[in-house]
Amino acid sequence: MANFIIGRRTLLQLTACIALIAYWSSVASAEQAGRFEGELVLKALSDGRNMELAEPFKYIDSHGVVWPVPAGTRVDGASIPSVFWSLLGAPYTGKYREASVIHDYYCETRSRHWKAVHKVFLDGMIARGVDRLQAQLMYLAVYRFGPRWDFDVDACFCKGCPACANPNLKHVAKYDPKYNSAEFEELRDKLQSGRLSLEQLEDVADYQLNAEILKSR
Repeated sequence: MANFIIGRRTLLQLTACIALIAYWSSVASAEQAGRFEGELVLKALSDGRNMELAEPFKYIDSHGVVWPVPAGTRVDGASIPSVFWSLLGAPYTGKYREASVIHDYYCETRSRHWKAVHKVFLDGMIARGVDRLQAQLMYLAVYRFGPRWDFDVDACFCKGCPACANPNLKHVAKYDPKYNSAEFEELRDKLQSGRLSLEQLEDVADYQLNAEILKSR
């Protein structure tokens, strides 16, 4: 009888250990970082601004999606508004470099959804070890002030009046937002407060941009 009790306890402990290992394995899998493949070899061009990839380069994001950039691609960092270079880091320096190249290429080709392209910039920065808060701030900067393409905006920018319960949508083929220091500071302050999720901060940025587009037309 004693042997049976000991065996039963051992079995329960083993079952608990297996469950714990499975749990932590799933957590680790969910939080798996993306990875860059290939060596990023950039050749400075004679114009003093553009860089050319000497070899193919790619990024596999945290969801397993592959983002290849072919050799011969020319990039100039323009997908990150230059006003942020002195504040947050130049595109081809430090830990931003690899993610900037991926972001530049897909902003130029517009071969994937604009939101996914900006989000992979965040994914790549985190994979390279950029501080998470700093990476999120840089992401919000390009999400709000970087290029967008093939998207719709509401034909109203109020905050929920009855007339706008079912707003019309206006399709925009491509748009390069204008930098607004007050709106960037609003996003930075809300991010640093920690009261809003990243998705909620995206909503704030979308509202800002929606108002900008409609006021300019």
